[in-house]
Amino acid sequence: MKALLLLSFLFISFFVFSQKNNELKKLCGSQTPSIEWNNWFNKQVEEFKKNTTSEERLNTNYTIPVVFHIIHGGQGIGTFPNISQGQVNSQIKILNDDFAGVGLNASNISSTNFSSTLIANCNVNFCLAQKNISGVTLAEPGIDRINYVSNGWSNPTTFTTSANFRNYIETVVKVNTIWDPTRYLNIWITDVNSSVGLLGYATFPSGSSLTGIPGGSTGTSTTDGVWCWTKSIGDVGTLFAPYDYGRTATHEVGHWLGLRHIWGDANCGDDYCNDTPTQQQANTGCPSYPTITCGNGPNGDMFMNFMDYSNDLCLYMFTPDQRTRIQTAMASSPFRTQLTASSATLCSNPPITCSYTVSNFVNTNTLTLLRATASATDAGCAQGAQMAGYICGTNCYGDLEKAEFINTSLYSSVVNPIITGVVVLFFNYNSGFGTNGNSNISLKLYNGTSVTTAPGTLLGSVSENLSNIYNNTTNVNTVNYCGDPSFVFTNPIIMPYKFIFSTPVGAPNAGGFFASVTLPNITGDTVAILNKKSSTNNTAWEKWSDNNWYSMSSSWGSNYNLAILPIIECSAVGIKENSILKNNINLFPNPTSGNFSIITTFLKQQTIDVIVYNMMGEPIYSTKINDAKQNVIDINLSNQLNGIYLVEIGNGIEKFIKRVVINK
Repeated sequence: MKALLLLSFLFISFFVFSQKNNELKKLCGSQTPSIEWNNWFNKQVEEFKKNTTSEERLNTNYTIPVVFHIIHGGQGIGTFPNISQGQVNSQIKILNDDFAGVGLNASNISSTNFSSTLIANCNVNFCLAQKNISGVTLAEPGIDRINYVSNGWSNPTTFTTSANFRNYIETVVKVNTIWDPTRYLNIWITDVNSSVGLLGYATFPSGSSLTGIPGGSTGTSTTDGVWCWTKSIGDVGTLFAPYDYGRTATHEVGHWLGLRHIWGDANCGDDYCNDTPTQQQANTGCPSYPTITCGNGPNGDMFMNFMDYSNDLCLYMFTPDQRTRIQTAMASSPFRTQLTASSATLCSNPPITCSYTVSNFVNTNTLTLLRATASATDAGCAQGAQMAGYICGTNCYGDLEKAEFINTSLYSSVVNPIITGVVVLFFNYNSGFGTNGNSNISLKLYNGTSVTTAPGTLLGSVSENLSNIYNNTTNVNTVNYCGDPSFVFTNPIIMPYKFIFSTPVGAPNAGGFFASVTLPNITGDTVAILNKKSSTNNTAWEKWSDNNWYSMSSSWGSNYNLAILPIIECSAVGIKENSILKNNINLFPNPTSGNFSIITTFLKQQTIDVIVYNMMGEPIYSTKINDAKQNVIDINLSNQLNGIYLVEIGNGIEKFIKRVVINK
């Protein structure tokens, strides 16, 4: 009897072990693209690199709305396979972190000799769709729950071969549930029989010029998207180790964005990325570094690349060349090119810039320049004739700084606020008067307790040479703001310049802070800051030559608000986006009574398109700006109701979205 029990135990143990091993061998089922597809896509990659600069490729950002079609058999929400919103949310976070180069274990590259610069930020962000294909708001963001029993479909686990299972997904599930693939990334998740041997599979980007591609590897209007085993989604809920950190979806979305397996699906094959070492075959488990194959020493296989088959915990990187292929897909494939635009209406929480350019005036206020003592022709000041005498800038009294107080109420809605930069609206006249010279000036931040108390301790500073400010802003078009009628220059222009803090400065949570511009006192060097002369509230202070601070209201008998506009953002997480477009456009004021301005601070002229959407996703305003270099452009939404509006700004290469609040 003991022998029989032992034999039974061994048989059961062997059976369980075999089942587990079958599941451990689940693989990617994405079909190897055809030669025709490779030729087409590789050509697209080369044209993309030829037609864009490296800077543009590094700074182009995309947003992809995602819908998870959860296939279940009537189980309650949160009961496998009808997984919870939390499990879906965890997968979106994993996708965003992995494609940004800041995912789990990315720091492990330091234990290898691979350069950390090989971990790329792919500039792709994923957001859960808030609306379905009919424009109806989803009860659960990014989730479409589908009961296969109610639909009269088979249980996915009844299929026991890869061919039969794929046929079921392709011809039954996908065609009956797909949402417009030009507007959504469709991800289907189901349970699967262990004998099928699949973790996931994806369609590759299709091309409008491709016809008759064999093998079904590219997406169509009824099949484009990704399928994943439900137990591999996210990092919470019902999961199966070692696929329990969401890297299955990362891998499959990589295919969906044009990436090949890192071993090229052949013995020492080619994945068409020069910065991924040639390797013999797929890696499984967690290989030891270095694992050398195909003569790829000393570093060996890049088994930590998401396009290998290593366990989830061992994967953590895409490379710059893979990023280029991803961006090519987003720029070239008909089912990819419109996704970012659709995110403005489909996602209430796309990567809307958590950025507020704050000020103590609105764009409809009159900006002016006021002189004291010195006239336009007075040579009595150290700067020289017509170069000084500005109350809000260099004058004849040797003032050292001009500062503007920013109350915490102006950024109270921002979580963990940081100051990433400050835009100053300088004055310059096209004859060379106004802000000009060769001195270094500084933008300083001071702690502040109230508008009636002088600036406190220094929080941070950044310097710039006046010649750089002037040379980068002399070719702007005239901005027709009203000036002081007695001012001798009849055509003043605004010269916006953005000071950027390489390390953001934490914004005080109580009281507020001062943003200050230091002033030169050298012959020929001058600074003039545009301002509003207010009759109700003074927010400006100045530091005299005695090194003490004085309220400008007390100094000059009037109230002043300076055009010094700090940029407040949410606390930085991970890799900060390095976008030329986004970093050189700011909106103020925000919130607004309906009128706001777009400040541009580009080094070279840009043409940008502006579209404003309401929260129903309906475009309510659009304009094209052909001369966006250093400029201030007024937008009038005074006819709109109070609420949140999305401002989409693009330059033909990239787009981004900022949120504007109208509060009349």
